[in-house]
Amino acid sequence: MTDSSIPTLLNRLLRLIGFFVVLATTAGTANFHRPWVLAVSVVIWVGWAIFVLCPPDAVGLERIYLCAMAIGSVAAAQETGATISALVAVVAALSQLRQPRMFGWLLTLAVILGLCVSAAIAGTSVTGLLGLLAGVAVLALMGWSRRQARISAEQNRLLVEQNRVIRTERDRAAALAERGRIARDMHDVLAHTLGGLVMQLDAADALLEAGEVDRAAERVRASHRLAVSGLEDARRVVGTLRSEVFDLPTELRRLAEEHRGAGGQLLLQVETDPRLTNEQATIAVARAIQESLTNARKHAPGQPVTLALRGAGEELEVLVSNPMTTRLGSLAASGVGAGLLGMRERLAAVAGTAEAGREGDQWTVRIRVPRR
Repeated sequence: MTDSSIPTLLNRLLRLIGFFVVLATTAGTANFHRPWVLAVSVVIWVGWAIFVLCPPDAVGLERIYLCAMAIGSVAAAQETGATISALVAVVAALSQLRQPRMFGWLLTLAVILGLCVSAAIAGTSVTGLLGLLAGVAVLALMGWSRRQARISAEQNRLLVEQNRVIRTERDRAAALAERGRIARDMHDVLAHTLGGLVMQLDAADALLEAGEVDRAAERVRASHRLAVSGLEDARRVVGTLRSEVFDLPTELRRLAEEHRGAGGQLLLQVETDPRLTNEQATIAVARAIQESLTNARKHAPGQPVTLALRGAGEELEVLVSNPMTTRLGSLAASGVGAGLLGMRERLAAVAGTAEAGREGDQWTVRIRVPRR
């Protein structure tokens, strides 16, 4: 934290001018025949010299020179320079942020007592003493006002810095969230497309070995269509889907055709209007269905899959289920388990949920998302 009360070059120049003024008004005084006045003058000079040369971070030394200058109050009625020193000490002590408030007020009280002592020694009139005390009051208020202004400026500086940090963290969080969303979409697209390609090409290879060239060629053509569709999906993900209208019914038909084209069986049951008002929720549901179909092909190859969309009040409920099987496909060991996690994260971002588990002899993925 930077202290706005740290002396600048201009401040030091003003201090130096003040030192010479005090030196000039005390050096030629006629009161030097009094030893205590001379001693007070020397203390004041030393205090002003430290005031001019004190390093910015010397808090302890700062207290010493302020106290030395305040001592001038006991000779204020005898020397003009002593009065100036005492008043400057009051202003400086109350305005410095590096010093506690209590120190400033105690030093001000000490100056007031010193002025009273000096006035009593010199036999100053009550009016003269009240004038000195009024000067102390005015300068004390000036010092306190300066301190409050510095506190306000420091608080504003800290607030600006905090806002900058908050904006930086917010932008960073937004960037990470966007990267995570794109990463989940890319995972779903690649897992869906590449998984289907592997199955199609495995089937084509088996058909070629059996001598069924025509059926193998059809599998290769289906692989080509799946690759083209996957490339289109990847392009849409890279474009972040911001400028496109995502139509869920159309996407469901495309996913169903791809699943059947990859040799899978799919029963599509649409019992409600699947359209949602939130486009990001629509995308999340489509990607969750895509990931569920991909997992069905990986872990239950050849098993019929039921995809049902139902209305549940203000929610859209999607069920993707398939019979449990012990026969594993060639893709069962692939992946790192990020599909279901990404599905849940994506749906959670639009206030939705995803549950997956065994229900009787079926493996079921249950997706719920608000319609609005």
